[in-house]
Amino acid sequence: MTGTTGSFQKQGWLARGGVLLSLLACYGTLAVIGALSALGVTIAVNAHVWAGAIVAFALAAFAGIGLGFRRHRAAGPLAAAGLGAALVAAAMYAAAPIEAATGLSKRVVEIAGFASLIAAALWDWRLAKHR
Repeated sequence: MTGTTGSFQKQGWLARGGVLLSLLACYGTLAVIGALSALGVTIAVNAHVWAGAIVAFALAAFAGIGLGFRRHRAAGPLAAAGLGAALVAAAMYAAAPIEAATGLSKRVVEIAGFASLIAAALWDWRLAKHR
């Protein structure tokens, strides 16, 4: 049974690590660029690669929560993670149509997506902990 528990704990790290890396890829990069700019250093970042990294880590979080679903069978965290990953991806790749259709800015959609991913990861962790 210890092999199963260890394996499940590693799966939990995928979910939490994906959320953390997605947040760091998004806001950490902004912070570094801002700090360097304040020091007079200019750096060019390819927006497509940057957005791809953010979305890839959000999808890794979704996959990690999907692995947790196999264990606890609660669909709530998986649905919240799917919504969060979809919102993050939409903010990265479909900001103009979303803003035109809903009036919501890219940042609002992005923050809602990250909040949903964080809530899903915490919910998944709580279910795993009480299992």
